[in-house]
Amino acid sequence: MNDREPSVSPRVSPRVSPAGPPPSVTPSPVTRRGGARPTRRQVLATTAAVAAMVPLAGCSSATTRTEDASDALLALADAARSDAALVVAAVTGDPSLAGRLEPLRAARMEHAAALDQAGGRTPGQIAAPATPPSGDLAAVRDAVAGSARSAGEVVPRASALQVGLVAEVAACCATYAAVLAGAPA
Repeated sequence: MNDREPSVSPRVSPRVSPAGPPPSVTPSPVTRRGGARPTRRQVLATTAAVAAMVPLAGCSSATTRTEDASDALLALADAARSDAALVVAAVTGDPSLAGRLEPLRAARMEHAAALDQAGGRTPGQIAAPATPPSGDLAAVRDAVAGSARSAGEVVPRASALQVGLVAEVAACCATYAAVLAGAPA
């Protein structure tokens, strides 16, 4: 034997009988750590029960969301008409703004009509907003920025069908607020 090579003893493994370990060593399903294991049927039944509850929970809250959002949609419609009136006042004060602000006024009037319909208001129920005494570009910018924030706050309460409209209103208002922020006043 070489002095540099360590001696290796053969490894002895415990002998296990072909029948397996003695009964006292085999854990029973009840005494396993963590309790009894559920059967496949129990797992499938539990999964099916949970899966059946999820859509039902969504249905019960959808009615509440729609009712809560109707008032908010009507408030957004009123804000849209107010923004359009503010645009008219700004253009009256400075007619050179007409080319830049007329598309915003038209969009806000379209928003008002769509939001009224989504909120359940009929055209005969709409009161004309009071025209602001004066308006300028900064006032229009601040108003549409506020409308964008308000629309964003309505999204969590809106139904799936209403979210698209509210998101469109928020995006349009936020875009105009950003564009008008870069415009000279």
